Amino acid sequence: MSTINLDLDLLRTFVTGVRLGSFSKAAVRVGRSQSAVSLQLRRLDAQIGATLLKREGKGLRLTPAGEIFHAYAVRLLELNDEALEVVQRRQVEGEVRLGIPPDLAETWLPRMLARFGRSHPGVFIEARVDRTATLVEDIAKGSLDLALVWERGAVPAGSNASTIATVPIVWIAAEGYEIPSSESLPLIMMGEPCLFRAQGLETLGEAGIAYRIAFTSSSLAGLWAAAAAGLGIAIRTPSVIPAGLVPLSHPSMPDLGDAALRLYTADAPSYSVRHFSKLLVETTGEFF
Repeated sequence: MSTINLDLDLLRTFVTGVRLGSFSKAAVRVGRSQSAVSLQLRRLDAQIGATLLKREGKGLRLTPAGEIFHAYAVRLLELNDEALEVVQRRQVEGEVRLGIPPDLAETWLPRMLARFGRSHPGVFIEARVDRTATLVEDIAKGSLDLALVWERGAVPAGSNASTIATVPIVWIAAEGYEIPSSESLPLIMMGEPCLFRAQGLETLGEAGIAYRIAFTSSSLAGLWAAAAAGLGIAIRTPSVIPAGLVPLSHPSMPDLGDAALRLYTADAPSYSVRHFSKLLVETTGEFF
């Protein structure tokens, strides 16, 4: 039996469409017409001998085979891009001082650092985990080169910041958690200042829903532990929910809106910082 060589152009279109949640958006991103993208997807199905996507309503959804193949496709593209970067790059050295929120420090950051470290061993990375207000202040003071933060509303005027992802905010609780019907809603919160805390309390106030803060934590780990123990409901983005916890969907719970993940960059960034920033945006796009 002859070996089949996968077409990486087809894989890139497939992975881009899944990541963006739309193959019409993927067509724009990869510079092809929608009909050309449809042809690519049919060619990919034929190449691997399985149907990767099925129509659901007006969109497309991964089949079981598609979910398995998608993980491998992402890995193959990462290896392709990393190999080209290592071979073609000029030697990058220096230091990158990165500020990051707790959510991403526990989930996205290890993958990002491993990927960058393999291709840029000469760059020293200092990562600092803190809250948005502190990280933005450190950018302004020049003690950080880059800062990823959660914010709402428009990009602050005069800042060197860009929105790289928009993520829904959700109610989070232990699997099987039941909302109490005869008492105030128990909430599990990070201490102030916290975007998710402020958004949750404002939303409940506008909806006229009584609440009480049942648990406050200074760490994300404490927040998750309290939620897993059934002490109440937490508020965060769905991309960082640990095992045992789930988004809480209930008619009585109001919509919390979205949060913007923004990248702040210091003035006059070095070559290594610009290079790291480019990979950071790409990897964040894959994660979200």
